[in-house]
Amino acid sequence: MDPEIKTSLEEIKKRIKQKVAKGRPAFWFVRHGESEGNVLGRTCPVMHDTPLTAKGTQEAAQIISYLQQNSTRVTHIYASPKERSLQTAEIIAASLGLEINVKPGLDERDWGEWSALYWHEASDRLDQMPIQERYTFTPEGGESWEKMEERLFLTLEEIAEESKGGKNVLIITHRGCLRALMPTLAKAGISKHKEFSVATGTLSKFSFDKDRFDFVGFLPRALSVFFALFSSLVH
Repeated sequence: MDPEIKTSLEEIKKRIKQKVAKGRPAFWFVRHGESEGNVLGRTCPVMHDTPLTAKGTQEAAQIISYLQQNSTRVTHIYASPKERSLQTAEIIAASLGLEINVKPGLDERDWGEWSALYWHEASDRLDQMPIQERYTFTPEGGESWEKMEERLFLTLEEIAEESKGGKNVLIITHRGCLRALMPTLAKAGISKHKEFSVATGTLSKFSFDKDRFDFVGFLPRALSVFFALFSSLVH
C-alpha cells in the first residue's frame, strides 16, 4: 500500500470515529438484493446496471423484517446510484418511511477499459497478480482497488457527518465495495478480502464505539464464525 494512502485511510477512520463518538451510531452495511446481472454470474459484464430479480426484491423485504423484528430503528439510508442498490433502498425506505440519500461515492469500482470484460475474464487476470499488485493495479481509464477504498472511506466520513444524531445508518452498496471496506474496518488486511464476499441481501453491522463487527446477519455460518473468531483475536 502506498504509505500516503495508508496514512490517509488511518486519518479518515480516526475522523469518522470522532464524528460518531457522541451518538455512537452503528453503520449497517447492505449488499443490494440479487440483480439480473448476479444471475449471470461469471458471464456478467464487469460493469452493468441491471435491476433486481424477484429474489432480490424478496431479499430487501427480509431485511425490513429483520430490522422490525429486532426493533432496530433506522434513522438514515444511503445508497449507491446503481439501479440494483437504489431499488433495494427504495423497498426498505418505503416501508420505514425514510428518504434515500444517494451517494456516488458508494458506487462500484470504475473498471475503465475492463468494463466490457466478463467477470470470468477479469477474475482470471486478477488472480494471476500478487495481492499487492492487485491492490494497486489501475485499468486504463479506471481506478485501482486502493483508490476505490480511499473514495469509500471519504464517503463514510461524509455519511458520519450527515447522520450525526442518528442511531442506525443503513448503507447499501456492492460486493466489491464491501470487500474493500470490511477487511479494513475489521483490521483483517487486504489478503482476507475474499473472506468478506457476502451474498446478495446481506446485512452486516459495524459499531464504531467497539471498533469491530458486533453482529453479522444473513451470512453463511462459516463466515459468521470467521467474524467471531477474528474479532476475538484482535480485541
